[in-house]
Amino acid sequence: MEQQELVNMFNTLHLPGNIRHLRKSQSWSQEDLGKRVGLNRGNIASYENGTAEPKICSLMKIADLFKIRMIDLVLKDITEPVTFNMAMTSFQQQSQRDKTVLDNQHEIAAEIEKVIESLHNCHAFKIKSIDENAPRELKAMAHSFEELYSVTKQLLDNHQKLLDFVHCRLENKGNC
Repeated sequence: MEQQELVNMFNTLHLPGNIRHLRKSQSWSQEDLGKRVGLNRGNIASYENGTAEPKICSLMKIADLFKIRMIDLVLKDITEPVTFNMAMTSFQQQSQRDKTVLDNQHEIAAEIEKVIESLHNCHAFKIKSIDENAPRELKAMAHSFEELYSVTKQLLDNHQKLLDFVHCRLENKGNC
């Protein structure tokens, strides 16, 4: 994309009108929208007037609330019904792709957990055959493996929590 095209694209931001249009389509006041995204009425008013632009996290909240992609909220005139419908379809398609990726990650995480458990079970079986007279280095390696296993389990648990959090966000549940 040429530099002039970029300048033209950013000079045609539709964010103020889109926020106003979406808010009014829900019959919400500026204060209502502000409460839903953690802002005050003045913030919403300044976004709609074009005198301020939302921070990225606020923009994400607004886009998520209206089930529209941020890029569409900013760059497309979604006050037009055809454009709005295309933007909604685009959001739904992206959400479906995100869910597919998330499902794949859940499957991979479950497989990795099985592999780690199998390795740990194999290790535990081998450790039973080590007697009191085993070399000190072997005992140290066995201890190091247990520490590594413990850290790996913690990482897997944290990974699962992250996947669950993302799943919750994709399902638009408030208590993530």
